[in-house]
Amino acid sequence: MQIILLEGMNKLGNAGEIVNVKSGYARNFLIPQKKAIIANKKNKEDLQSKMNQINANNEKKINEAKSIKDQLEGFKLRLEMEANEDGALYGTINPKHIIQEINQNFTFNLVTDNLILGSIKSTGIHSLDLRLYDNLMAKIELEVTKKN
Repeated sequence: MQIILLEGMNKLGNAGEIVNVKSGYARNFLIPQKKAIIANKKNKEDLQSKMNQINANNEKKINEAKSIKDQLEGFKLRLEMEANEDGALYGTINPKHIIQEINQNFTFNLVTDNLILGSIKSTGIHSLDLRLYDNLMAKIELEVTKKN
């Protein structure tokens, strides 16, 4: 019996895939548990339209992320922090502060989840990664200087 998986199953496949299973397994477990539906013509058409819609949305998000990446390339952010004579910071640099500074300089809005921030404990120039979409990353430079 052919079914369409509504959620990923370890040994069967991923959500949205059409797979063959024994009819008893489908009728007694997968369909009542709402883990799958029967792969008839109507359900296949519905699946195809949903997949087309998802692909269109993903394509739109990828294009937006590429546009943001082009704007961010080469961007240098400068922050002044309290530091001792050796350049060690007294406070910490948090992602919220960095994202606020970036959002003030551009028309788009990023969230703190976009920023991959290691520990910054000294003044100087640091490289930061921003995850814009899946594997699409942008690099910016952060210059931390001592506050007078």
